[in-house]
Amino acid sequence: MKKNLFWQLLTLVVVALPSVYLWAVWQALPAQVPTHFNSSGQADGYTGREHLWLLTLGLPLGTTVLLSVLPYLDPKRRLDGDNANFQKLRLALVALLSGLACFSLYLGAHPGTPPGKGLAVLLGTFFVFMGNYLSTVQPNYFVGIRTPWTLESPAVWARTHRIGGMLACVAGALSVAMAFALPGHLVLPALLGLTVGTVLFCYGYSYWLFRQQQQADTASHS
Repeated sequence: MKKNLFWQLLTLVVVALPSVYLWAVWQALPAQVPTHFNSSGQADGYTGREHLWLLTLGLPLGTTVLLSVLPYLDPKRRLDGDNANFQKLRLALVALLSGLACFSLYLGAHPGTPPGKGLAVLLGTFFVFMGNYLSTVQPNYFVGIRTPWTLESPAVWARTHRIGGMLACVAGALSVAMAFALPGHLVLPALLGLTVGTVLFCYGYSYWLFRQQQQADTASHS
């Protein structure tokens, strides 16, 4: 219980950080703050300064509430909201959203700053945390690598998440390394390629495992 209270309090602190930062940089922000970027790192979406509370408070807080009630919506109750790993997952997701909100505020207060490297560090760190969680998550309908084949077979779920978790950690570490090693205009395309490649591999790997299992079951009944 004390451990859960620690993670809950830490999550609330992370939820509040973007609002504190918004207050600190309010006077330096332009009327329109960049909040969305294309694969080249160019801003292609803006939010009015008066609506930034939706980004800095509404999104992290709404995600916290949603993830808090999610275990109760799982029809098979396999998603344990009291589990320390789930508490860490919630913290990681909220930290990502709060970090992205703070990063958008920073870019608004410091126009001309290239976003690619900062985004790669934020997302890469998140992938590392997610990779550690994926290897432990039990089959459920809401969180994890939810393909038709992992949901059909607990064995396929376990093996896919073991490999997927390792790949996510590697992709995250590579993303952080690329932020420092590559030119700014190449970071986001490389990050996108890593992300898509990891997702496609996990999807295909789960199908291959399921087919292997089907063939083994057929052979055993022959």
